[in-house]
Amino acid sequence: MKFIDSYIKNLRPEANWFEKTESTGLGIRVMPSGNKSWIYRFTMNGKRQKMTLGKYPGISLKQARELQNKAQNLKEQGINPVEFEQQQKLREENTVKKLMLAWYEGYAEKNRKKPLQIKQQIEMDIIPLLGDMELEKIQARDITKALDTIVKRGAPIQANRVLSSLKQAFNYAVSRGTLQQNPAANIRSRDIGGSEKPRERYLSLDEIKILWDFLDSDKNKISLNIKNALKIILLTGVRTAELRLARWSEFDFDKSIWTIPAENSKGAIVVKIHLSHHVKKLLIELKETNSSPFVLPSLDDQIPLSDNAIPRAVKRIQKRVGIPEWTPHDLRRTFATQLGETLHEL
Repeated sequence: MKFIDSYIKNLRPEANWFEKTESTGLGIRVMPSGNKSWIYRFTMNGKRQKMTLGKYPGISLKQARELQNKAQNLKEQGINPVEFEQQQKLREENTVKKLMLAWYEGYAEKNRKKPLQIKQQIEMDIIPLLGDMELEKIQARDITKALDTIVKRGAPIQANRVLSSLKQAFNYAVSRGTLQQNPAANIRSRDIGGSEKPRERYLSLDEIKILWDFLDSDKNKISLNIKNALKIILLTGVRTAELRLARWSEFDFDKSIWTIPAENSKGAIVVKIHLSHHVKKLLIELKETNSSPFVLPSLDDQIPLSDNAIPRAVKRIQKRVGIPEWTPHDLRRTFATQLGETLHEL
């Protein structure tokens, strides 16, 4: 017997399940419920074996033949197709993505001071660049290539942070027997993002005026999130991450106080920031435009703006306003240098 489409389609269920098989070993199993599944029966090393190929009609007759031919080719090479499929599924399950999520849930979320930043590294950088790679196959060159991609977009410090997380996650896998060795162990941050030397750059009053006028322009085509974020950093001296991760629940507008929780501050301590009238106005503008729990939400309003969104915007702004190179963190240094006094007069 050789199957044809109409024959398979017209098979009717009976009180007990039954099978119909071709001479090639391709078969169809029909259950009392009416469900039909493709199977492949073969003999290997003197033993009769069965391999399930998938359900009909999700898998068509043509597709079932292709799967059966692949299995038969493996058999002719001395490879058991059932065992090969099991090993393939295991390899697919042991991916960088699965490891990173397991490490985050099993360790980072509970033990790291700023787990949300780690989560964003995983979602925004690691999974897109390395997530589908099999753990057994990933090598140092794959990791450095991914890190170079982050550096090329102008985020060398972020590349160093991602490298640190990868090293810890791979060590986590080694300790649990999922990996034999850490493929990132010999990669140094100085060879990726470079040494993180303290910067001394801050904006002069003239540069601040140029930037502020640009942000106020109706023609700058910059989102309100970015525009107000840069102004708030200039007026408060907070770190970019402290603002980016801020929730509305941290603000008491009646008392003009912003309480930054320990998990979002660099020193892992609670920090209280006084809100000037100007800063409150900027915050209220943001609050009126979104229903997110975050002050600066991403497109998905249940998660905050990504950690590279503001640096990317700053690079675009630099090209348009003609101010020598500066970073979002330089705005914080600018606040400290200028003491914020003159800024409130702008």
